[in-house]
Amino acid sequence: MLWIALAASLSAPVPTNLGDWFGNDDFPAYLVEQQPGVWLVGIGVTVGPDGAVTNCSVESSSGVARLDELTCKAVRARAKFRPAVSESGSPAVGVYRTYVGWDVTKMPATTSHVSNAVLNLSVQSLPSGIKSPAAVRVMFAVDQQGRIGSCAPEPTQPFELIDNNPALVSVACEQLAKSYKPKPASPSVQDAIVRFSTDR
Repeated sequence: MLWIALAASLSAPVPTNLGDWFGNDDFPAYLVEQQPGVWLVGIGVTVGPDGAVTNCSVESSSGVARLDELTCKAVRARAKFRPAVSESGSPAVGVYRTYVGWDVTKMPATTSHVSNAVLNLSVQSLPSGIKSPAAVRVMFAVDQQGRIGSCAPEPTQPFELIDNNPALVSVACEQLAKSYKPKPASPSVQDAIVRFSTDR
């Protein structure tokens, strides 16, 4: 697992003010008028070597275009990050992926099935004690040609239901290197969530 061994100094962008991204005043009135539900916006946030947000793109839509737009607009205006760090230990362009949930329910919503996964893998079985679906969050280097290099587990946020089982991390890194096409495909450090599920 050469790419994992090389990832010691690697770090994707790290959000430093998640609690400030959205406030009560951001909640759109048109959602309150809908039937109870949860609208989820999967986003990819591009962060410069100085930690400034340079772009926010919707990677999985809530189904409501103006809600998607509102989500990225708030992130671009308020999100702050510690920049990515390359394999050489230098600040680098990075991409941080997450999802934002807009919740109109009487009870707290469960988002256990949601992770803004960039890959969904079907497997025969999962490690002992891990239930399907399971997810891992990894970070990886992308070279000039858009190829994935070193890859390692990434720390998770409390709201993410991520297992990061070492055996699954290894498989996730292998499958990302084989089949995932990172965007942007320039030198960067990115992260991704990979979801595993069984047929049973």
